[in-house]
Amino acid sequence: MAAGFVGFEITWRADVFSGAPQASDAAEFGTLGISFRARKPHSDVEWAEALAALTCAVPQWPV
Repeated sequence: MAAGFVGFEITWRADVFSGAPQASDAAEFGTLGISFRARKPHSDVEWAEALAALTCAVPQWPV
């Protein structure tokens, strides 16, 4: 189910785990700290347009 936000963007990212006791675990999984922003759509039309713009190719099962 969609969260209902549009205009999602990552505004900052960094390796915030460098130097932490589990830094090697975080690096192994490519873990980064991020800041992001998004907003609720102003109208149902804007929400429908955002949904229509999404694409996701899902392979048929079984592959």
